[in-house]
Amino acid sequence: MSKASKSFFIMVMVISAAVCVGACMSGGELAYGSYLIFLTVSGFGGAFLISMLIWLITQKDEAEARMAKIRIAELERAVNNLEEVADRREEFTASFAHELKTPLTAIIGYADMLRSKDMPPKQRFTAAGYIFSEGKRLEALSLKLMDIIVAGKQEFEKKRCDVGYFIREVATVTVPSLSAEGITLDMRWDRGDVTIEPDLFKTLIINLVDNSRKASRRGQSIELYGKAEAGGYALFVKDTGSGMKADELAHITEPFYMIDKSRSRAQNGAGLGLALCRRIAELHGTNLEYKSEPGKGTTVRIFLPGGESD
Repeated sequence: MSKASKSFFIMVMVISAAVCVGACMSGGELAYGSYLIFLTVSGFGGAFLISMLIWLITQKDEAEARMAKIRIAELERAVNNLEEVADRREEFTASFAHELKTPLTAIIGYADMLRSKDMPPKQRFTAAGYIFSEGKRLEALSLKLMDIIVAGKQEFEKKRCDVGYFIREVATVTVPSLSAEGITLDMRWDRGDVTIEPDLFKTLIINLVDNSRKASRRGQSIELYGKAEAGGYALFVKDTGSGMKADELAHITEPFYMIDKSRSRAQNGAGLGLALCRRIAELHGTNLEYKSEPGKGTTVRIFLPGGESD
């Protein structure tokens, strides 16, 4: 029996008893049978009517309470949505600020060459071309990062790219920052094509190379190579730097996670690079595979299904 039913039953009994007591005390002249019928009808009838009135009032209060709960739940959802939007915008701002660093290093480096060195016309034209292309890439990247992080977009137009050309483009951006720290970039690749969104995938590989730079020491080298594999094509970024422990590998793609916080901050790190890399890899139907050992370095593999090799 529900709580409301129990209350109704008790109310009927109480009112019936009260009516019966009142009728007995009135000392009426009715015959016993009529008197009994009167007691039954008046007691239960009055109690029923009063109890129904109380029940209707209770139902109204319960309905209002349910509506209040619904309104509170809607307000909570609205607040949560606003918090999520604010978080996404904050993540976009932080991610874009993070992605500005490496291309700006290349832009500043090539601009300084143009400003301070007497270069042949062909080299000047090449340096200016790098500055222009990286500036345009940053412009396009800002919109794509907003689509990924703020709008949650899951599909981008992909293009077929020659692996050798792509790796050389990555080297163009990363070599200035590597050279400044006495680190070399070794490149090799099997001939072939991959289907990628060029700006986003370039951001992914640049981030991986930059992380290898942070883990490496002067005089060491970073390998960037492509390998044709069954069912597709794989790209690798390998270093012989500080490496990572197994428990650190489980967290490195979490936003704002930093293994060595003091070193990352000294190098303007924010712990966003690998979190963004993971999302870009997912948009390409793949993931990041890590092999690492403390003191021996890290290798990251990205397998792209459907790549073609020659």
